This record gives sequence, structure tokens and C-alpha cells, in this order.
Amino acid sequence: MSKVQLAVRIPEKLQEKLDNYIGQTGATKTEVVVNALGEYLDCAETIPLTERLAEFDKRLSLIEAQIKVN
Repeated sequence: MSKVQLAVRIPEKLQEKLDNYIGQTGATKTEVVVNALGEYLDCAETIPLTERLAEFDKRLSLIEAQIKVN
């Protein structure tokens, strides 16, 4: 699947929320934006399964690490 680059301007508050989210989950900005667009446009199934599974795996690992710390 080929990919194209997209540049957007977003409000500063949204950028802060994005930064906090990626800091907590370990996801990349690209992963978050691609998944959010897929959900918003009701076409998440077009995102390759391997990419979606890799993101869920990262999230699960982070959650497991946080549980062990607490």
C-alpha cells in the first residue's frame, strides 16, 4: 500500500492532547491520525490489519508496563 504525505495545521490545544496521547500510548502521530481518520470516515477496515495489530500491541504493552509500576 503506497502512502502519501499530508500536512495539516491544528489548534495548539489539539496538538497538546495529541502529544499527551502519544506519550501515554507509545503510538506515533501517524498511527493516531491514520486511525482517527479511518474511524471518522467509517473506513477503518481499509487500514491494513498488520498496522492495526501493531498499534494495539504497542498499547497493550504500555498498559501492562503501567500496571506493573502501579
